[in-house]
Amino acid sequence: MRGIKRYISRNWIWIVAGLVLTEVFVKVAYAERGYVAYGGEWLTLPLILMIVETVRNVGGTVRYLFGMEDDYESKGD
Repeated sequence: MRGIKRYISRNWIWIVAGLVLTEVFVKVAYAERGYVAYGGEWLTLPLILMIVETVRNVGGTVRYLFGMEDDYESKGD
């Protein structure tokens, strides 16, 4: 449970943005189709969170490779 709280506190802005964008994309998709169907618009939140995590990991790796971060392993906790 502690890990979930930490994850949410670290990523709350991205979670809120993902939920808002999901709502917008779902409404647009339904209006465009003219009927209720489930499509890729529901993947907005998971995709945003995956992109954020990937950017953080790549950034940490680049900093490590170029010696900008002394202790790479301790920063990942």
